[in-house]
Amino acid sequence: MTTPVGDPAQRRFVADLHEGDQAVVLQYTQARLYAPGQYAVRRGEVDRSFFIISRGSFEVLVPTRGMDQRVRMLEPGDLFGEVGFFDGLPRSADVVALEESEALVLTQTAFQRLRLTHPRLALRFVLDLGRVLGERFRASDALAGPAPRDVDRPPRVPPL
Repeated sequence: MTTPVGDPAQRRFVADLHEGDQAVVLQYTQARLYAPGQYAVRRGEVDRSFFIISRGSFEVLVPTRGMDQRVRMLEPGDLFGEVGFFDGLPRSADVVALEESEALVLTQTAFQRLRLTHPRLALRFVLDLGRVLGERFRASDALAGPAPRDVDRPPRVPPL
């Protein structure tokens, strides 16, 4: 049976790792504490760190019509910073703590150390991160609906 996207019963990040393997991965993270209203990530900054919320809650804010709009609430077990972790481009949103919160941070440097010392775990980490991103993209596509077709242009035929 498949779990629908957005269902709270979805598998959490790295939940399939054995407890010992999870402990190894956690050795490469740093716990950071955030006060209510404190920014964990600022839109426009370049940082390849990745965050796993361990306590508290955060909101994701994006600019819409000149104002910041909350697009997502994040709770323990949720992730953020995963796109920048992969592409190294400036952050696209602000992430702000709503209460006393904690996130486990994996920097790019720490991930490279994990990759060199535990390549199997690093691969499983990246594959599971890809699964999470895939779920988010599918959910986003479902919300957006089908793209409008350009009726003035014939459909593209792939080259042979």
